Amino acid sequence: MKLIQIAVQVDGEAAEAVSAVFNRYGKGGAVLEEVWNELARAPTVRIKAFLTPDEGCALGRIEEALWHLGQLYPIGSPEVRWLEEHEWADAWKSGYKTLRIGRRIVVKPSWLEHQPGPDELLIELDPGMAFGTGLHPSTQLAVLGTEKMMRTGDRALDVGTGSGILAILAARLGASQVVGLDIEPLAVDVARQNIERNGVRSLVEVRLASLLPERASGCGRELELFDASGRWQGAFDLVLMNILADVIRRSARAIVDCLNSEGRFVVSGIIESQEEPTRKALREAGLQVTARHKRKDWVALYGRKAGKGRAR
Repeated sequence: MKLIQIAVQVDGEAAEAVSAVFNRYGKGGAVLEEVWNELARAPTVRIKAFLTPDEGCALGRIEEALWHLGQLYPIGSPEVRWLEEHEWADAWKSGYKTLRIGRRIVVKPSWLEHQPGPDELLIELDPGMAFGTGLHPSTQLAVLGTEKMMRTGDRALDVGTGSGILAILAARLGASQVVGLDIEPLAVDVARQNIERNGVRSLVEVRLASLLPERASGCGRELELFDASGRWQGAFDLVLMNILADVIRRSARAIVDCLNSEGRFVVSGIIESQEEPTRKALREAGLQVTARHKRKDWVALYGRKAGKGRAR
C-alpha cells in the first residue's frame, strides 16, 4: 500500500502549531527534523506527516490549515509525494534518534538499542506525537526543568502530557504520584502506552482533561477535577507544562489553585517574543519566576508559588 507524505519547512516559532495539525491527521504523528537554512544562516524545522490513500481528504484539511497558519508565521510551500509502505516505515523512523538531555537523561525510540550507563536515566518512547519526543527545544527545556525542580515524594501534575515524557520522568525521579492531562484522546492513548513501556503505571495516571474549566467540557468535570465554582481541586507540589505560551498565560491562575503553599512550577513552550507577557501573567496570578533557561528561540521559566508579603 502506498502512502502520501506531506512535508513543510518552518521556523521554530511555527513548529508547534504546524506539528499539532500534522499530529491530528498523520499516520504515526508528525516527524520533526532540524535542517540548516543556508540563506538565513540559522536552523529551521522540517515537519513531515504520512497519510493513507483513503485519508486523502485529510490532505486538503492540512493544506487549508497551513494556509491559515501562513498568515501568522513564515511557512514554506508544502511538498507532497507518494511512498511505498516500506519507505514510509524508514522515513518515519529516520527523524528519531537516541538523545541525551543534560548530563544523565537519555531518551530513545523503542526500536533503537541503548545500554544505559550507571548514572543514566533512560526513557523509552514510541513517538506517536511530535511534542514530547525530546527533539524539540521546548521539550528539552521542560525535561531539564523537571529534573531541577523535582523532589522525592512530590505529587506532580503534567498539563498537556503529549507522549507522557515529563510524567514518566517525574515518576522515575521519585514522585509519589503523577497525574497527566491532555485534551487529545490520541495523546492520552500514546502517553498510557509509553507509561506502561517504562514501568511506571503504578505511579502515573493519565486523564482526558484540561486545567482550564472552559476546555474541560465532557472530560474534566466528569472526573470531578473542578469544584462547583470552577476552581481546580487538589494540592500538587509541582506543575509541569510544555505547551503554547497563550495556554500558559490563560492557565496561570489555575496553576496557583492546584499548587500547595510551597508548590513549584516549570513552564516551557514559550517563544522568546512571548516571554514578557507570560511572565506578567504568572506574576499577576501569584507565581514567582526564580529561573529562566533558553535553548535556541525557546524559553522555559521555573519558579514557585509566591507567599504573602513576598516580592513579585
